[in-house]
Amino acid sequence: MTQFETERLILRPMTAADHDALADMIFDPQVVAYLRYRRVQSPAAFEQLFTTHFLADTTTVFGIERRRDHQLIGFYEFHGSGATGELTYALSPAAWGHGYVAEAGNCLMHYGFETLNYETIEAHYASANPNSGRVMAKMGMQAAGELHTFTSDKGEVIHVMRYLLTKATWRQLSA
Repeated sequence: MTQFETERLILRPMTAADHDALADMIFDPQVVAYLRYRRVQSPAAFEQLFTTHFLADTTTVFGIERRRDHQLIGFYEFHGSGATGELTYALSPAAWGHGYVAEAGNCLMHYGFETLNYETIEAHYASANPNSGRVMAKMGMQAAGELHTFTSDKGEVIHVMRYLLTKATWRQLSA
């Protein structure tokens, strides 16, 4: 089992015990507003996702657990496509603003580059959520422009921004 620890976090594969905490996140419109998981609308759809993705994938999907109370507060995952890993992350609202995603991301960048052997790691964020872009910058990622736009359920035009980090740049930053 691949597991990592930082000063405040344990990054580990999801377990059956994470079911309820993860369901709370996936069904919270604030958490998934700009994620692919916003389309998960029913308990049956969540069960399918939980079983076939979150539990089944133990090498690219990690629960973010606080060390002090062993609570699952989020998840972090890589979606690989050749030499590029796209990362997705989410936290429960009570965990926002504490630097957890950057802390987890800085740890998992090493794993993505050295173990998963990505040459580039990229992440996307919605312009309506600039805090996510700031987190990406804290992980050493660099702005790479607009990827595309879409219209939200509320009629708002959302610009999807792209950040990336190459293995070479990561190695320079880590030296």
